[in-house]
Amino acid sequence: MTRPLLVVSLIGALGCTGPKDVSPAQLLSQVRQALAERERRLVRYSVEATTTEGPETATHQFIYRAPNRVKGTVLSPIPLTLSFDGTNLFKLSPNEQRLEVFEVKLPAPEAAFFITSQFSPFVPEGYRTPLIPSKGVTVKKGTHPLASETWEVTVTSPDEANASSVLTTYVLRLPDADFLGKRTQVGVELSELTVEAEACDAALKVCVPKVLVQRAAGREVGRTTFTRIDLAAEVSAEAFTLIAPTGFESVRRAAGGVSSEHPPPKN
Repeated sequence: MTRPLLVVSLIGALGCTGPKDVSPAQLLSQVRQALAERERRLVRYSVEATTTEGPETATHQFIYRAPNRVKGTVLSPIPLTLSFDGTNLFKLSPNEQRLEVFEVKLPAPEAAFFITSQFSPFVPEGYRTPLIPSKGVTVKKGTHPLASETWEVTVTSPDEANASSVLTTYVLRLPDADFLGKRTQVGVELSELTVEAEACDAALKVCVPKVLVQRAAGREVGRTTFTRIDLAAEVSAEAFTLIAPTGFESVRRAAGGVSSEHPPPKN
């Protein structure tokens, strides 16, 4: 009675090859799909944060509404608001009593780069989707103190002087692509951005940073703490279109173009 069972067991063991290894191309495809799905779920949010770098401290607010509406406000040390309503970029400088309106008449790729560059100081990693190019990308699996399994996505690009390569590695939780860290290496110089604490929304299946720590050569050089996080904020589309307050100068220009200035009305 035991012999047939043993034969069957051996045949089953020999015939079972186990799960197939996932190719690098398949891993990259999984990452892109997960990032796209995460972006689809996170359609609006509002946050407030405090950032310290050495003796300097700054506080700011940021709101987002899909598609392509963003607004960042520096509360201190110098008040400033940038807002994009899908067509125009607004820059409100209360200390200068000035509102600048930029008409973004650029091809889609250039417009996206222009807006991203303007708002990058307001939107920390973990709230924006990493830009993964079509070339120069490798993916492998790893682990992290906040995740049992991660994707490590490394992007290789030239530095500004084209003298050496810049290696940027994003650490994303598997399977939802939540941001957990980023390492940037240029030559022997290494800087790291690490998620120290998170806020999670079970309904959205999204986790975002609550505390971000920046390190250079292993030493902490900056810290951002989110004091308020609302991942389902009710934000109207009209909130992103700014109007010059009474007494403020208004300036209109095309992005990179010639300005058209309008002095404030006299009382």
